[in-house]
Amino acid sequence: MPNKTYAIEWLDRSKRNLDTAVLLFSHNHYTDVIAIDIHQTLEKAFKAVYAYYGISIPRTHSLLPLFEFVITKIEISGVTIDDILIISDYYEADRYPGPKYFLPSIEETALNLDLTKRIFNALEQHINQ
Repeated sequence: MPNKTYAIEWLDRSKRNLDTAVLLFSHNHYTDVIAIDIHQTLEKAFKAVYAYYGISIPRTHSLLPLFEFVITKIEISGVTIDDILIISDYYEADRYPGPKYFLPSIEETALNLDLTKRIFNALEQHINQ
């Protein structure tokens, strides 16, 4: 039996990150900071699906295994593993200075923010049905 209440708690946390990313983007803020909120949005939204199905939530920040589980439960059109890997790289590269650090372009940030909104909306719709 689905645990809608617990899943909605995760979605609410995810929505805060999404709203923050949208707000920062609208103010032309640093794209690396926005990228972290994009990543956090997806991580928490994916974990909401685990919560919904009563499955123990993995303690990971890696989006790929979370996404691979989610797509066994929910069809999300137009999203590829490569899309998820790009967003997943933000978290590792942008949190820690070093040779992998980069500033995503405004265009890339816009595309990934739109993708994140679509994914969030699909998961929210599934959980609230």
